Amino acid sequence: MNQRDSGKDCRGIRRREFLKLGGAAGAALILGSPGAWAEDTRKDKPCEKIKTNIDDVLRIPRTDRSIPGPFPGKVVEVCNPGAVRDDKPVPTVISSMLTKGIECLTGRDLKESFSLLFNNDDTIGIKVNPVGAGLISTRLEVVDAVIEWLISNGVKKKNIIIWDRFDFMLTEAGFTAKRYPGIGIHGLQTMATGINKDYSKVLTPDGRHVSADEFDMDVYYWADVDGPKDQAYLNQHVFNGKYSYFGKLITEKLTKIINIPVFKNTGNGISMATKNIGYGAICNTNRLHDPLFFNVNTEVLAFPCIRDKLALNIVDGIRGQYDGGPMAVAKYAWQLDTLFLATDPIALDMVCHRLMVEKRRSMNVKVNEHPFFTDYLKYAERIGLGTADINRITHVKAPL
Repeated sequence: MNQRDSGKDCRGIRRREFLKLGGAAGAALILGSPGAWAEDTRKDKPCEKIKTNIDDVLRIPRTDRSIPGPFPGKVVEVCNPGAVRDDKPVPTVISSMLTKGIECLTGRDLKESFSLLFNNDDTIGIKVNPVGAGLISTRLEVVDAVIEWLISNGVKKKNIIIWDRFDFMLTEAGFTAKRYPGIGIHGLQTMATGINKDYSKVLTPDGRHVSADEFDMDVYYWADVDGPKDQAYLNQHVFNGKYSYFGKLITEKLTKIINIPVFKNTGNGISMATKNIGYGAICNTNRLHDPLFFNVNTEVLAFPCIRDKLALNIVDGIRGQYDGGPMAVAKYAWQLDTLFLATDPIALDMVCHRLMVEKRRSMNVKVNEHPFFTDYLKYAERIGLGTADINRITHVKAPL
């Protein structure tokens, strides 16, 4: 194997139902097997013992930049009921929330905080979640505030790249060159969409995906389970077989990553910090859902190209979704007006998971608290990626 190294609690203030759904293509895309994400289909069974290459990855030495980063076990929650006005995010309020969150996390001002996490010559990738464009996707205003912070500390626009796995989803969610002049916009792969998909646009006559060269054949997550060989699968997943390759953007270009998922569920689990990277940084993922499920989140984060570059996680909870996820479902969306920040993605997900359970219960949604839904975080703690023990997590609510 050649693996390269590389104040007032706002959560209950108000609930609204948003009637506008995201882009049709984004809503129609199946992000993995629907059965795998359903609440009760797994019958509380743990993941099968599928062999992966995680042991090889764990032998690669860590660096002083490896997650959980400089603030292990610390999660900051910043809430402001003025974050949205007339169903539109207020940029100045969101910017002030980000400032407060960063300073509360680091105990330093914005400039010193930047120096703790980045260098001004870094190439920084901002991993967004564009699923459910306009309803539950990463808010443009949150990304705006992050970019403003980076540029104010000397990072050049050309060294900032907004990225996700699918290029069309980025466009649907508003992450375009026109909206972000000078900033890189990068989808790891393209994909034929629509009811009558024209696979000739993405698959060559010999079955090779046009995005194949976007992935690094030397850096891969191997799991002993094959992906289907049909065109529909290849269209969405680029490769089949037992290898999930990391995007070259991640392995070759980025030196740091800022992870900005959204506050949403996936059945009785969550789709936040670890899943945004775990299923977003590699291809050929659908084969992994049923046998490995959340464990993919943990094991993908263990790779040096993620583990040593993931500098900051910001859960965008300006709007949240408590049921129906990971796809966008308007009737379960509500105004949360909150950002959650951490260098430790495991602690962040554990805190947010508990808050999601609290919200689902308050909305009379069936809650399954089987350990299965947090075991992957405890697994991550065992292999040194962060803090899952709630008794060792410091959850700070920044005052208004």
